[in-house]
Amino acid sequence: EQRKAFHILDDSGVKVLTGGPGTGKTTLLNGLLTVYQSQCPEAKIVLCSPTGMASERMSESTGREAATVHKTLEYRPFGGDDASFKNQADPITADCIVIDESSMIDTELAGMLLDAVPNGCLVLFCGDVDQLDSVGAGAVLKDLIASEEVPVFCLKTLFRQAKESGIVRNALKINQADTNLTIQ
Repeated sequence: EQRKAFHILDDSGVKVLTGGPGTGKTTLLNGLLTVYQSQCPEAKIVLCSPTGMASERMSESTGREAATVHKTLEYRPFGGDDASFKNQADPITADCIVIDESSMIDTELAGMLLDAVPNGCLVLFCGDVDQLDSVGAGAVLKDLIASEEVPVFCLKTLFRQAKESGIVRNALKINQADTNLTIQ
């Protein structure tokens, strides 16, 4: 699964990397960023996520600067008619944009972000569809996957916990609407 996911780097455009906790998304993302930077040493990589805490975790796990999507967009909403943010006329300066925890992005924020993506940019939405949904309207990550219009790379093999641990068994049951949970 992880080897196949390196095809994310084959070309630009919107892609999705998804998988549950412990399936290696962070490890794979670090590998993808390393390979991308070695193939394109002058490329500008932008890492972002919907919350400050998620962007801090992203920075810690990748060793690279990450920011919130709002900061990446230079979003200033309180100017009334003077509200400003990146868009087609003033796109984000990037060759590759990675959005982590993208299950939490609503349609309005995703629309603003995609409107600010420069032509030829690789855009990678990372996340777990079974994690927190957005507070605002929409389920962008789920909809991208369901659209079958963008390449989706799904990690299913668990690495972090033992496959037979109670946490993993119960998480799988919950995702399948089975309330007969195992108590340890």
